[in-house]
Amino acid sequence: MLKRLLIIATPLLVVACTTDREANNLSESAAEGRAFAQANCGSCHAVDDGVSPNPNAPSLRRAAHQLPDWMIAGSFERGVQVGHTTKMPVFVFEDEDIANLLAYLETLKEKD
Repeated sequence: MLKRLLIIATPLLVVACTTDREANNLSESAAEGRAFAQANCGSCHAVDDGVSPNPNAPSLRRAAHQLPDWMIAGSFERGVQVGHTTKMPVFVFEDEDIANLLAYLETLKEKD
């Protein structure tokens, strides 16, 4: 039983450690943007890459590559409208939230 648990838990621990290490390499602004994304976007979008919880929602890495920064910033200023259906909740962002999210999205582009 313990062997099975270790077999299942080991990959999850490796992924958790990798994610934490990547988060530690972010600027303060990008780290705050990532935390904001996890709290507010992660229920539908994969925050970094991978499979999103909502199959119709792209990962944030994919989304960061789809639109120019000025269009994403404008969408955030209006409450996230670009590419979303009426099922997308409307968010009201503070200017700092927008700057942090843009900083985080930029790091996703830089990794590629």
